[in-house]
Amino acid sequence: MIEPWNIKQDDTRISDSLPTFIIFCEDEVSEPIYFKYFETSKIKVNPIDKQKSKIENVLKAICYCEKNGLMELKNGVLCLQSENTQIWCVYDRDIEEIESELLLGNNKFDESVETAKAKGFKVAWSNDAFELWVLLHFEDIDLANENNKNRKTYYDRLTDIFKSLSDPNEDLKNALKHESFNYKKDLKHENNFRNIVRKEIIGKTKDAIKRAKKLEEHYSAITIPNHDKSPCTLVHHLVEELIRLGGKKI
Repeated sequence: MIEPWNIKQDDTRISDSLPTFIIFCEDEVSEPIYFKYFETSKIKVNPIDKQKSKIENVLKAICYCEKNGLMELKNGVLCLQSENTQIWCVYDRDIEEIESELLLGNNKFDESVETAKAKGFKVAWSNDAFELWVLLHFEDIDLANENNKNRKTYYDRLTDIFKSLSDPNEDLKNALKHESFNYKKDLKHENNFRNIVRKEIIGKTKDAIKRAKKLEEHYSAITIPNHDKSPCTLVHHLVEELIRLGGKKI
């Protein structure tokens, strides 16, 4: 994994000739592996892992871009200067378990979206978790079901789905040998996510995009803050852009 403050020299040089995606991922494994798949000879995809959530993710992106000369001063405000480089902040809502911290979390989430836009960055958030995007490859989400606002539901459904696949590959067969098998424990590790999850979902990308758009359109029709848009994910915006510029066949 590439550390955020240790970007390779050739990463910055490639951005001069190829469209470059620098993706600040909250997750250490799933998101970086997933997005890197879309890299082709037409685009450079540089996922940076462990960048935290909400406003902390956006602030890390700002500091990174400032340090690497990707920002310029416009009307007294530092903004992204390179049209050939796209900065994407990918993070979850991560709803707080402690009630007294919920209001602060709501504001940190909403402000992160506005701050990113003001800097010229793009945001692909998920509410409540990236696993919602994974689940959308397999099925629609019932907006009327309050349980679908909780990541535990995504993990439980993904566990059931991978347990019941009709033609599991050898890696999945080995994972399923454990009686305690579940998606969160067994399939978020690097090898298993790459060889089991990513392999299974890539062919269903168009279905996931369609379902994600359906969720987004629902919330676009009503006026509520971003933190209340749940279940919802904007990951499809990033995926569509990666496919559009990179031409990856899915």
